Formats: sequence, structure tokens, C-alpha cells
Amino acid sequence: MAEFITRKAIVHRIAKIIEEAEEEIVLISPYINADNETKRLIENTKRAITIHVIYGKREKLRQNERGFFDERSVKLSYRKDLHAKCYLNEKEAILTSMNLYEYSQRNNDEMGILVSRKDDRELYEAIYKQAMEWKEDSSGVDAPATPLETPEESTWEESFKILEAAFWGFCIRCKEGITLNPGRPYCFKCYKNWNRYKNDEYKEKYCQFCGNEHETSKLDPLCGDCYKELKEFIAL
Repeated sequence: MAEFITRKAIVHRIAKIIEEAEEEIVLISPYINADNETKRLIENTKRAITIHVIYGKREKLRQNERGFFDERSVKLSYRKDLHAKCYLNEKEAILTSMNLYEYSQRNNDEMGILVSRKDDRELYEAIYKQAMEWKEDSSGVDAPATPLETPEESTWEESFKILEAAFWGFCIRCKEGITLNPGRPYCFKCYKNWNRYKNDEYKEKYCQFCGNEHETSKLDPLCGDCYKELKEFIAL
């Protein structure tokens, strides 16, 4: 029988699907920004297990995410009109509202259905069949457009517009998703709090680009790795 689950249980069961897979893993999510625990589980899977990720927002796939999957031989495919979120191995499947996105995993109100092949074979196989059809029908991933592909003759302003249109960032205080703009590293709520004192060097918690925990500030909103990646295009 299918089981109704909410956010914490969804996160736990996705981890189990990755951890307990013996043959294959399929992760279907329009937006991809896996948290460190999910990446650790993927890294620790047996080499014989096939991992396939299908995503639907090409312009939101960050260079570091693509690099992580490439390094671990994860098959990454793009599906233009994808809106479904589904995570499965050969034994279980989850249909859910939750993207494979760290902010969603930690903060959003989410719900889903856990289906066991053993307990509800017909329903599981219907989900599996659809996932396999999408896997076969999805296109391979071309190298995503990145800041490094910006023409040399472009101005800094043009380069930044490309960055701003292509990527979402994080509030450096609460980690809410925001448009990437190093001059504006806060969500609206946190900006109002910061604006009471306007201390550009006040220590915050997160990198605005990758969202990882790192000591930052309005004056210095990026971690070292992200600064290296963006320094040619963003004058801090």
C-alpha cells in the first residue's frame, strides 16, 4: 500500500533509495542543487549501480553541479517540459512535490507518496515505466552556458546580466533563494534587518552563490571557491 509522507520523511526516504539501491537509481527533478548528504550517498554507491538524473531547467544547472555528476559517471539528461519530481530504485519510488534542491529539502512544506514494489507492484511498475520512457526520450546534456563562455568583447555589465538571468543565489543570512546579485546578497526580510545598522562587514552564514555554510558579509558574500569562479565577471 502506498504511504503518504511529508518533507522530513521524503528527505529520509530519498536517502534510503540512494543508499539501498542494488541495480539502479533514477532521480527526476526540474531543479537540481543536491545537499552535501545526498552527494555523499551518491559518491558511496557501488560502481555497478547505474545512476540517472533527469532535470528540466537547463539554465539553472550550475557548473559545480554538472561537474559533480560528471566526475561520478552519473547519466545526466535534460527534459524541456519536466515538472514532475520522482525518485526511485529497483524496490521503491517516491512521487513528490519536492525538487532535489537543498533549500526545498530543508525549508519547504512538501508532500509525497512512497510506493513499494513489493507491496504495490502494479502502481510501482506504472511509475517505473513512465520514468524509463522519460529516461529514453530525454536528450543528453550539452555543456551548459557558463560565465566562462561569455565573449571577451562583452562588457562587465553584459556579463553580469547573463549571470543574473542564468543563476539563482541564496540570502547570506537565512539561505532563502534569491536572484544572484553580489550587490544585493539578502532576501527582502533580511535586508530590512540589515538596513537598520548598515554594517557591510557584519558576519553572515552562507555563500550567496553555492549556499554552503561559510562566513560571509555584504561586502564579501561569496566563499573562496565561488569567488574564484566568478571573479572575472563580478567586481566586488
